[in-house]
Amino acid sequence: MLKFANLTLAQKRFVVSVLEAQPQYASNPQITLKECAAIYYTMRDQRTGAVGDKIGYPNWLFNKNKIERGLYQLPVPTEAELSSYAKELADKTATPVAKAKAKIAKLATAKIVKVKTTSSTTTTTNDSKDSSRLQRIIDESEYVDEDVEDFNDILRANGIEI
Repeated sequence: MLKFANLTLAQKRFVVSVLEAQPQYASNPQITLKECAAIYYTMRDQRTGAVGDKIGYPNWLFNKNKIERGLYQLPVPTEAELSSYAKELADKTATPVAKAKAKIAKLATAKIVKVKTTSSTTTTTNDSKDSSRLQRIIDESEYVDEDVEDFNDILRANGIEI
């Protein structure tokens, strides 16, 4: 069985809307599938445009809080849970500008990290050393003509027998 404290904000919104529309469920929280669907559709039809709470169909209620076939337990909140729900709803509907300003304030106090950079002259000297080393190796190596010398002769000269 789901409890009111374990519900998401949208699920809590549905339960509170049902209790506001039909206060008899506060004392007897058992609701039938037909009653639940009727309450949902009347609340959906009463909502015009962007005015009013947008609630979803309570599929979450049917698989977790089933008492018997077609009868379900509505998770009724206590007074403390209702006050925490109202506070949570107020926090959720707070102006986004205030939240953005709070985030900017946190960003303003961020730690500044200093990074040491290497000079560009060291990279150019490394490149010139690498190129001069490569050029030196090429200059020191002997030129081998593929047509004149036999590969097997070169191997024998180096002590490798085939």
